[in-house]
Amino acid sequence: MYSRAPRPKNLNLLTVKFPFSAVMSVGHRAAGIVLFLSLPYVLYLLQMSLASEAGFIQAQAELSGVWIKLIMTALVWALAHHFIAGIRYFLLDVDIGIDRQTAQKTALLVMILGVVITLWFVWYLFKS
Repeated sequence: MYSRAPRPKNLNLLTVKFPFSAVMSVGHRAAGIVLFLSLPYVLYLLQMSLASEAGFIQAQAELSGVWIKLIMTALVWALAHHFIAGIRYFLLDVDIGIDRQTAQKTALLVMILGVVITLWFVWYLFKS
């Protein structure tokens, strides 16, 4: 038998350099939580807007505030990131892009595309 040297323990997560795939995975989970928690409000707005013309106008007015637009921006990022990361995970499940180098590149691509889609949405949202 041999004895192993004790492994160093670093519990400060701010000093650890995580790979892109780990950061993307955490973002995927966070986006899923944000989307799940936003469902009641989004369904409330949908129900209000479909109830009548007055309800539609009220929902439209509720969505016109700057703070709501910032929240909608966060929701769009969550939706875009979660959707694209889900496609990436599906491809990994069928053994496409499974090697380390490709997995790191696709994780970075997911993060970049999520931000690009969000910026496109922000441009569209605030131009009108």
